[in-house]
Amino acid sequence: MMNKKLSPEDAFYENLTLGLIRTLSNVPRVCNVTLERRQPLNACQVVNWEQRHCVYLPEDMKKFYLSSDGFILNWSYQYAPNDIRRVGHIHFPHLLQVTLLRENIETTSSHSSNSTALPNSNSDVVGATGSSQSLPAPIATGKDKWGNATPIITAKSKIFEINNVNEVAKVCMLYESTSSNNPKFYLLELSTLSWQFLADTFSEYLRMAIAHLGLPYWELCFSTCGLPSWTEQLFLLLAPHLLEEHEPRRGRVLNPACEHPYNIIDPNIFRGKPKSVAKATASSTKQNHNK
Repeated sequence: MMNKKLSPEDAFYENLTLGLIRTLSNVPRVCNVTLERRQPLNACQVVNWEQRHCVYLPEDMKKFYLSSDGFILNWSYQYAPNDIRRVGHIHFPHLLQVTLLRENIETTSSHSSNSTALPNSNSDVVGATGSSQSLPAPIATGKDKWGNATPIITAKSKIFEINNVNEVAKVCMLYESTSSNNPKFYLLELSTLSWQFLADTFSEYLRMAIAHLGLPYWELCFSTCGLPSWTEQLFLLLAPHLLEEHEPRRGRVLNPACEHPYNIIDPNIFRGKPKSVAKATASSTKQNHNK
């Protein structure tokens, strides 16, 4: 039996998620795999965001948002015949939801190099259109648990929140200087204000989310606090290799299934969707609205 040919839009998301939807659909007890598709941004919307925050998006991230204004992938797990729970979740926010964590950052010289200055948590997070106060920031000059250098925070640094992980950590995009256009991605642990390195690029962070199958709170694999016990059980059921102590933290394959050995994102998929696809999507939305 021949495989059904994918539409241009289906092929785009198939490539964007590295075949994850198809892979999950073949995993026992995994069900209700859904993907929220979004329209691309136009160049003016991206430029407006950059001008508002006085930084340039990295090229791969810019192309991603010019292709799709984020996406959400969810899936459920059947624990028992009548017990199906939504657990899997990959969320890349709308660009306007990529919020400024702190605009003006001050380091404090009165602390040792291994300590952190604790900010006022009530004024730490600022919306994309809000202004922020000058607050003490986490000072990091050492290495994280994986041996990666932690970021150097200065008054010129800018930190943007990409995701909140179970209210215990935040995934951050960190510009060490506003003149830079190659920010790195870190996990900021809220209890200790310590940094754990995640990825050098946006594409790598996207690949990591897919490699972890969207398992809940997967970013906490790289934290000092570790995974919640119920999440760890799901890892042991579906992807035990991701918990191996000596398993390389980079370049992980998508899934044990050999027919999907994807672990590299082709930058060519970051393109505007064909006009026919965009028109078809808009027409479908309009028809559904009129029903």
